[in-house]
Amino acid sequence: MSLKELEDQLKKLSIDKKLQLVKTLLSSIQEDTITKAEETEKIYPLRGLPITISDDFDEPMTELWESLAE
Repeated sequence: MSLKELEDQLKKLSIDKKLQLVKTLLSSIQEDTITKAEETEKIYPLRGLPITISDDFDEPMTELWESLAE
């Protein structure tokens, strides 16, 4: 069934049936949105973990510069 055919059938429904359909669709959209939000949270497993920086993070690496100079 095409979208146009579905729309034509929906237009023939009574107001009560249309309201029931709107409520059902809204509920479905809300469930999909919640599911999507839960999936998004799983994408970032490191979020919330503390960041640790090594004590020698900013110390000069003379061996590296010497080897690059050669």
